Amino acid sequence: MCPHAGSAAAVSRRPRRVLVPVEIPAWRAPGRALRPLFWEGRAMGTYWRVSAFAGSSVSERRVTEIRRGIERRLDTVVRQMSHYEWDSDLSRYNRARAGTWVTLPDPFFDVLRCAIEIAAASQGWFDPTLGECISLWGFGAEPPVEDPAEPALREALRNCGWERLKLDTLRRAAWQPGGLKLNLSAIAKGFAVDDLSRWLQQWGIVSALVDIGGELRGWGVKPDGTPWWVRVENPPYDDGSIAETLAALCGLSIASSGDWMQWRRAGQRLVCHLMDPTTGAPVEGGTCGAAVIHDSCMVADAWATALCVAPPRAAMRLARRHGLAARLIYRKPCGQLGEWLSPAMQAMAR
Repeated sequence: MCPHAGSAAAVSRRPRRVLVPVEIPAWRAPGRALRPLFWEGRAMGTYWRVSAFAGSSVSERRVTEIRRGIERRLDTVVRQMSHYEWDSDLSRYNRARAGTWVTLPDPFFDVLRCAIEIAAASQGWFDPTLGECISLWGFGAEPPVEDPAEPALREALRNCGWERLKLDTLRRAAWQPGGLKLNLSAIAKGFAVDDLSRWLQQWGIVSALVDIGGELRGWGVKPDGTPWWVRVENPPYDDGSIAETLAALCGLSIASSGDWMQWRRAGQRLVCHLMDPTTGAPVEGGTCGAAVIHDSCMVADAWATALCVAPPRAAMRLARRHGLAARLIYRKPCGQLGEWLSPAMQAMAR
């Protein structure tokens, strides 16, 4: 997704729609005297941007303090949950001896608990324990390699499985059964978006759009009373048949996943970063992409991955069952792209 610079009524040749909350919060326009603010940088292997409005009396010193606070909070997420950093808490868990409990910082523990809940609710299509398979296919901390040997892949798949992961809420600890490798890249950015949003509101930011690598949350309205509009990303190979979709983020988050977002060449073929938990290999199913709108960006982030990994019919069943506002893009038997909106997202469409 990306912020939409124009209005929702911009001219386009392709089909188009807008998504607005079923219940729109009673946001009060903050007034034109507010000062526009913008911060951006790099963290978690991607970009981050914050567009916001605050009181016109805010000082340059306070603006600098907010930026430093944003960077510190993102650094904390990396220090706890990055699979790229050797000394992160996640890497420490991955290296722990079999049969040990590993105490985790509160944010990491909370993210992991949410990940397990969504793994169970998605029937395992979202699985935070596929770290070893992800690394074997060249999407981890190690440089890309050729296709992994079958014995190595079978061994990695045996060590995976969210059901093997147990948590002790009182001790804030996770059980390492042996060989289990976590990878939270499909949920950590969403958590970081939520965390920054809460923190910025505590600093008196009355209206903002937080964007970390395409996972977004918006609250409040702009001084002219308009919401934060974002464009839901379509595949680059779309022939123009998929509707251009704009979403109004009025106290909502949106996250997306797609087979075009990260990929590499493996021999004569291209493989994407999304792993099929049943095979331990990159997905080759019919679902191309998924976008989910939710109160929580962390929840939207994980569900977008689950729906993108699952086959189309399974993804549709999951979205209906859990009342998710979701859009799926899938390949039809004829090879053309199809689009499906869940009932909850259809209710938002205008």
